[in-house]
Amino acid sequence: MREKKRLLASFSGGRTSAFMTKWLLDNKSDEYEIKVVFANTGQEHERTLEFVRNCDQQFGFGVVWVECVPQARGKASGHRVVTFETAARNGEPFEAMIEKYGIPNSAFPHCTRELKLNPIKSYVASIGWLPGTYESAVGIRMDEIRRVSKTAGDSHIIYPLVDMIPTDKQDVNDWADEQHFKLELDEHQGNCTWCWKKSFAKHFRLIDESPEIYDFPRRMEAQHARTGAGAAMGSGRVFFRSNTSTVQLFKLAEIGALPRAIDPRQLDLDLNGGCSESCEMYPMEDAA
Repeated sequence: MREKKRLLASFSGGRTSAFMTKWLLDNKSDEYEIKVVFANTGQEHERTLEFVRNCDQQFGFGVVWVECVPQARGKASGHRVVTFETAARNGEPFEAMIEKYGIPNSAFPHCTRELKLNPIKSYVASIGWLPGTYESAVGIRMDEIRRVSKTAGDSHIIYPLVDMIPTDKQDVNDWADEQHFKLELDEHQGNCTWCWKKSFAKHFRLIDESPEIYDFPRRMEAQHARTGAGAAMGSGRVFFRSNTSTVQLFKLAEIGALPRAIDPRQLDLDLNGGCSESCEMYPMEDAA
């Protein structure tokens, strides 16, 4: 009997990722030994956590929940295994990461690497899946093909919704509508409640709807503006676009204005801005 290949399904907690994971388990389990892993940052929306749990219970994903555990200087973040019940809800993994690496933003985009990619790598290494011995499936659709990494082959990354079962957003939405449970999130909310990648329009709407979700980034900026490489210079690090702090973001939201030199499209609520319903495990590159 031929030995199965290994496949890591990076379950981000979004609809597209759920569709991909179910399709892989239904159609590729005879070819691959599939491990489904979800990385919790402690700042995911509670409805995201519920959706991950519901997918696991309904479809038998066998999801392994992991969280970041920062390591000594010079070592990538490790992991701890948690459950839906024990998963952090108050940003504990995120804060621990910031205490070592500093505040992430467009100039220092290390949050996905340290909160998702490295903990997942640490987990699969702990079960004997060493680099190069498995492929990683990422939920990028045909209508997002510009986000496919140019180095996917060298990195052992595959895109099932592009290459195996070409899928677009409408296909995913149609599938999601058929399920008896839903991911009850609008696109502007996203899995990470206040993600710094969101457009200003999305932030303005979220500030109006749920201002309390910004308590965490406000506190991190107050405590860790000068934590991390290069942060001691100038005024320190903040999270948001155009070097905007949480305090400044609220002031801008109050008057409905934008910082100077910001693309006016940032007022477009439908603009993805790098963050829609999920944050994928691997950074993506434009193909153009």
